[in-house]
Amino acid sequence: MSSGKEHQLDAVYVDLQDALALREKYIGVGIHDYSRGNRRSIELSPHIRYVAPNARIPGFFVLEEGVYHIYSDPENPTEEDMAFEIPTLGEYYEDMNTLFRIRTSGPTASFSFLRLRMLETKFELYGMTCAEQENTQCGAIPHRDFYNVRKVDTHIHHSAAMNAKHLLRFIKRKVANHPDDEVLPGETLGQVFDQLGVKPYDLSLDKLNVLADKSTLYRFDRFNAKYSPLGEPMLRTIFLKTDNYMGGRYLAELTKELLDDLKDNKYQNTEWRLSIYGRSRDEWLKLSRWVLNHGLIHENNRWMIQIPRLYSIYKKNGEIQNFQQFLANIFEPLFEATFDPEAHPEVYKFMDQVSGFDTVDDESKSPMPNDRNFSSRQLTPDRWDLADNPSYKYYSYYIYANIRVLNMLREHRGLRPFDFRPHCGEAGEIHHLDTAFLLAHNISHGINLRKSPVLQYLFYLAQIGIAVSPCSNNQLFLSYNKNPFPAFFARGLNVSLSSDDPLMFHQTREPLVEEYSIAKQVWRLNSVDMCEIARNSVLMSGSPSFRAPMVPHALPEEFPLNDLQLEAATGEEMESQEQVPDDGNVASVQYGNSTLHHQASRQSIRVNTSPSSSSLSPRKSTLRASIVLP
Repeated sequence: MSSGKEHQLDAVYVDLQDALALREKYIGVGIHDYSRGNRRSIELSPHIRYVAPNARIPGFFVLEEGVYHIYSDPENPTEEDMAFEIPTLGEYYEDMNTLFRIRTSGPTASFSFLRLRMLETKFELYGMTCAEQENTQCGAIPHRDFYNVRKVDTHIHHSAAMNAKHLLRFIKRKVANHPDDEVLPGETLGQVFDQLGVKPYDLSLDKLNVLADKSTLYRFDRFNAKYSPLGEPMLRTIFLKTDNYMGGRYLAELTKELLDDLKDNKYQNTEWRLSIYGRSRDEWLKLSRWVLNHGLIHENNRWMIQIPRLYSIYKKNGEIQNFQQFLANIFEPLFEATFDPEAHPEVYKFMDQVSGFDTVDDESKSPMPNDRNFSSRQLTPDRWDLADNPSYKYYSYYIYANIRVLNMLREHRGLRPFDFRPHCGEAGEIHHLDTAFLLAHNISHGINLRKSPVLQYLFYLAQIGIAVSPCSNNQLFLSYNKNPFPAFFARGLNVSLSSDDPLMFHQTREPLVEEYSIAKQVWRLNSVDMCEIARNSVLMSGSPSFRAPMVPHALPEEFPLNDLQLEAATGEEMESQEQVPDDGNVASVQYGNSTLHHQASRQSIRVNTSPSSSSLSPRKSTLRASIVLP
């Protein structure tokens, strides 16, 4: 190899190392890194010691330029007294520029494209040479197949978690049997349907009009309208909202029916998304009471909180004054409950059922007018009183920053950190994926990674979880046969399948299995592929049954760990709950784990994989598609 090419290759390696180091800067210190069983020791702040779960934490918090900071001395809140430090907005924008340079580098793009193609080719070779051995090993595993291994729907919106037929039957039953329920001030359910001129017998799936069709392709506005049965926002409020005149009673009843289905299925888990809008400070209390008072805590479900990027609408309506107030409405109740659980018991208890946060909206919308004459990095949230919506990366930074400080605080209680798992890469600009690479633990969608070989290769090296929803993509942005999921899977990216919105996209009461079934038929997946994808979903999820707990070093003797916590800390509980047996000698596991580390070592790149991943599953690991390069 000529010295010029060697120099170019060295520069590519440096680029990849720099990119992974940037992610480590945002993700690798104290948060987000526990789903794979990593047991980082947590450096306790000298200002705030570990405290019992229900005791009040000493100190106080202050919202400064959009980010909450923790201080121990209320009389002297100086920078030296600050308990936790995080990268500033200015640093973040500089790091985004660095990542942009790396992503658009010609040599790095060529190198990444070649590596991805080689990974895919090696996977095909693996399939041709090891298929028989793999099938034999799977057949020897007792009482385990795709149907009775754990699988988690990590991307599903709660208000659309039922299929259309389920919702139709529920509405018909309520209108027929409970027409006198007062659903709006002074109006009964029967009166509402009389005004609409609709009788229960007349209702059908076509009249309900919630299923996505050809009209929703590239039309996110039409898709959002599908959330309203019969095209009536009033019916969405009555049946699919938690905060309405009835206190969300109908949606709670629907939720209990869905939970009964999960209990019957046994091996399926969900992470339903509920919305916190940031319009008022009492949203968390209302939502917590809705979940707790209706008995909606269940071992087969964890909750995710989605934050719609709708600041501009709230500002226009006069509900908030600036972006900082939007952030305060979302995060201040969480800091209050974490500091003093006894004063906020309902929010604190509900927080224990939450896996993480998401941010949602149509990515394809232009967030700012073309004639904007200022840089958003110069406008802190307390000064952002414009009617314009901030950009995706601006939203993401401030959501991430507050989650990170909150997680550091939770770690001092020995509580699990929250994930940041945004919708990202479904549509819109590629730089959204730059943002996710720096800030996100996992993402939902990610199909735009097909447009950037560098980012795709970095997502592979970092093993960032990607919950893909091919049925959803097919109706909104990308035909099923063009979906990059099979290529991502073959190349070794950490991908799983998810349903997104069963109300719009699925026909059965098992939407996740339906998603797997379609993928199996179209892409000719075998049972081992299916179980590997299911295993990926388990490891991406936030269920405490599948994740090691927080184990602060220097834990005081008065707070000893019990046997269950110790088992989980070593991965034993995670393994048993995952419902996959232990066999580290399976060819695919050895193949995947060793080759990724070898590839990374050729570039002096440190990758983030579980040290015990080879002992967790006899099926193909998420890394089986990696390749050993000469």
